[in-house]
Amino acid sequence: MEIKRKIYERMKNWKETADGRKALLIEGARRIGKSTIAEEFGKNEYETYILIDFNKASKKVKDAFDELNNLDIFFQTLSLE
Repeated sequence: MEIKRKIYERMKNWKETADGRKALLIEGARRIGKSTIAEEFGKNEYETYILIDFNKASKKVKDAFDELNNLDIFFQTLSLE
């Protein structure tokens, strides 16, 4: 649990310093809890969040990332899917 707490604290630090201007990339070996910690962080640190599993995402969701110039449409597409 100590490692989990350290990672969570680093994510909180990112949130405070990035101020919504930089994305967070979580990378690592398979099945070590990346998705779990990301979901926990989203639930605890934000009013709302969207968690996308690209292994399960529809083609429409994946294609939405090609058109990031209109964020209203981007988030609307994600919400609808």
